[in-house]
Amino acid sequence: MTEIFSYREVAEDSLLPTWSALRVHGLDWRPGWDLPALLDEWETRLTGVDDPDTAAIVTLPSHETADALPLIRHGFAPLVVIAERRAGHPVPPRRPDVRVRPATHADLDVAVELNLETIRYDSAFGMVSERPNSAQHLRTALAAVLDRPAESMWLAVRGDTPVGMVYVDMPEDTLWIERYATGRPFAYLGHLGVRPDARRSGAGSALVAHVHAVLDRSGVASTLLHHALPNPRSTPFWYSHGYRPGWTLWVRRPALRSFPGVSS
Repeated sequence: MTEIFSYREVAEDSLLPTWSALRVHGLDWRPGWDLPALLDEWETRLTGVDDPDTAAIVTLPSHETADALPLIRHGFAPLVVIAERRAGHPVPPRRPDVRVRPATHADLDVAVELNLETIRYDSAFGMVSERPNSAQHLRTALAAVLDRPAESMWLAVRGDTPVGMVYVDMPEDTLWIERYATGRPFAYLGHLGVRPDARRSGAGSALVAHVHAVLDRSGVASTLLHHALPNPRSTPFWYSHGYRPGWTLWVRRPALRSFPGVSS
């Protein structure tokens, strides 16, 4: 039973704390588990009372809805979904006034700012956080994406102004999320962001249509991504583009609070 419990600490001087708490307790789904009993046992193992940089995360298949009530009673909320699109799924048509072009190192400032805008927006939903070093580490990470031999990042442009950005990890860079993919080979869509004043302009759809065309032509069988479930834009957008929920991350942050939880 105990092997399904995990704990990790994220280095503060890396990009990872932008996407999670610094100290994360994990509980990963196994077929036939007794979730109420596991949650009760897990409570005795958790640390970090009232520490906002701790999180307890339960990852389970999205269709396992029978486990929702015990999680709610223990104070968990469904915050993140790992969604998947199979190759060849049709997408909405592009707007003609938005064009897509490959990003270059000359666009690095724009790419960093677009990624930060997404982080700031999603931070309202309880999982990601803009840290003092987020911009610095994003710059390093996005520069590495631009250094890849194959095109992996694109900008949406209206007139001469970049208004959105997307990048993907191709199959050689996605082993870290292999457990959640149902198709092989698979890619991971690492980021899609549109400037706040350009939302609903068709820029996001143009970027996604372009990326999916590239991936379908390259023989990628499926594409994974994470999206914030409470985000009122993310869920309808991604599912209109062929994605379906595969796994849900139920989160409690802080991992422990000083007042007693409600037992299931």
